[in-house]
Amino acid sequence: MTAYSAFHFLHILVFAVIAGLELPAMHALRLARSPGSSEAARAMALRVKRFADAASAIMLVLILPLGVQIGAQLGVYTVTSNISLYITWAAGMAWLAVAVISEAAGDSRWARRIYKSECVLRIIIGLGNIYDAALGFMGESIIQTHWLATKVLLLGLVLVVSGLTRWQTQAARFASLDAASANAAESERLTAIIRRAQWGSHSILAMVLIAAYMGTAKPW
Repeated sequence: MTAYSAFHFLHILVFAVIAGLELPAMHALRLARSPGSSEAARAMALRVKRFADAASAIMLVLILPLGVQIGAQLGVYTVTSNISLYITWAAGMAWLAVAVISEAAGDSRWARRIYKSECVLRIIIGLGNIYDAALGFMGESIIQTHWLATKVLLLGLVLVVSGLTRWQTQAARFASLDAASANAAESERLTAIIRRAQWGSHSILAMVLIAAYMGTAKPW
C-alpha cells in the first residue's frame, strides 16, 4: 500500500466513523424522548449520545491534516515543502490532544476551561477554512481547484457548527450521568439540552455525507 492509499483510506474511515456514529446517536435520543422509556433506558440513551458526540468531535479534528496531506499529494493543494506538512500534522496532533483531553477530563474548572477553549479553537479554525475556500474560489489561494475549495468550505462549516453545538451542550458534557439515572428531572433536563442542539448534529451529518461523496466523485 502506497502512502497516498494509506492516507486516503484513513480519510474515508474518518468520514465513515462520523456518519456511523451519528445514526445510532440519533436513535438513542429518540429513545430517551419516548414517554414509555424507563429511567435506565433514558440514562443509557444519554450515555450513547454523549459519547457518540465526543467521538465524532474528535474524528473531525483528523479530517484537516489528512485533507491537506491528500490534497498536496494530488497536486490540488500547494505545499511549499515537506516541513509545511510536518507542521500541519504537528498542529493537528496537538489539536487532537486538546480535543481528547477536553472530553476525557473530569468535571473541574480546569476541564471546563479546556473544553470551552477547544470549542472556540474549533470555530476559529473553521472560519479560517471558510476564508481559505473563499480565496480558492477567487483563484487567490493555495487551493488550486473549485472542487477542493468546496470541500474546504464544507469542512469549515462543519467545524463552526461543531464548535457551536459543543458549546451549546456543555452542560450535558459535564453533568453526572449517574445522577441522571436516579433523577427523572435531571434526565429530562439533559435530554432537552441535547435535543435543542440536534440542528447541529443533523447539519454536520448532511455536510459530512456531501463531502464524502465529493471525495469519491473527483472531477478528473
